[in-house]
Amino acid sequence: MASRAMMRWKPKATIFALVCLALVTKHGILDYVGVARPACHQAIQSPTALHAEAAEDILRTVAVAGATGKTGRLVVAELLRSGYASEVLAIVRNVTKAAEVLDADDSRIRVVSCNLEDKAAAQDVWADAEAVIWCLEGQTGLGTLAAAFPAAQQQDEGQPRMVMCSSAAVTRPTWSRTKQERFPGCADIPIVRLNPNDILGNKRLAENVLRSAGMPYTIVRPTGLNDKWPPGRPLLSQGDFAVGRISRADLASVLVALLQEPVATGKTFEVTSVAGYPKPRNGYGQVLAGFDSDTSSTKSSVWRRLAQKFWPASRVEGSDAATYSVLQQLLPGEEQDSAGLAMGQTYEQYDQKEEGRLGPRGGERVPTTSTN
Repeated sequence: MASRAMMRWKPKATIFALVCLALVTKHGILDYVGVARPACHQAIQSPTALHAEAAEDILRTVAVAGATGKTGRLVVAELLRSGYASEVLAIVRNVTKAAEVLDADDSRIRVVSCNLEDKAAAQDVWADAEAVIWCLEGQTGLGTLAAAFPAAQQQDEGQPRMVMCSSAAVTRPTWSRTKQERFPGCADIPIVRLNPNDILGNKRLAENVLRSAGMPYTIVRPTGLNDKWPPGRPLLSQGDFAVGRISRADLASVLVALLQEPVATGKTFEVTSVAGYPKPRNGYGQVLAGFDSDTSSTKSSVWRRLAQKFWPASRVEGSDAATYSVLQQLLPGEEQDSAGLAMGQTYEQYDQKEEGRLGPRGGERVPTTSTN
């Protein structure tokens, strides 16, 4: 009788036993769904060793797509200031504007006017580039870049050869209603609520084009760009929960530094900044080493859906709630109510009950274009 009972298969009991077994392993199911490891945790790998190793391969020529934009021009300057590049290919649409905003007397800057949709022209541009920092809006030219970029660079498994400046919040319009209601400080902010010209959808599409291009990449999603925000320490996180501010100068420093971070390759993450804190001396390798790659994030989402069937939702989604809670505490202002803002209204104006430059919440005069 005992052996006959033992031979009976009990699906629920078996699944429960497997889950319990997974919990005590190093790579258990809760590690896959993010409960065992919060999205903005610190890894234990030495950043000094990683940064020193990467520094041995200093890049010589780096292209900047969108070099005359507000962010792109700072990236050009940072590449030269930091010594990460000995020559910068400034890819522009308007040569006249380039002469106005870039240092025309610096021989290390080579201004190139190029239609990135022209494959032949793109091949000439990218032939000499060892890496690219992408500061353009949308996906125009990305496919051509992938086809034209030297094959040897595409197969390199070291540092990223393409660093894309995207935007925080790009995934939030696709969140379920339940998730949006649970995290209103992320999902009900002006850019998500209004999403002019589907700017977030276009950036999300551009990210996907890059991921499928076959070259080593990193995608950086900055929070609100504010040139009046004091310099500070860039704070990296995953999960698309980051809200707040970062200056373009701080963003440029991150985009350039990632060219020397092998552990950044194949990963997407958000960046905001904590004003007044110094930047990390040894780079970002420590935190990046603990981030999920985009391929493992896909696997994680599959495990998450599976775990939700057999595990309380509060446990499965615990890391999301923890990340959200920490990042919301870093919001500027005193009210710290990102969901209450109108588009064009600063946190300081919100604290003082002042109307923003685009009008009251719900009646904003939404701009049709944006500038990186």
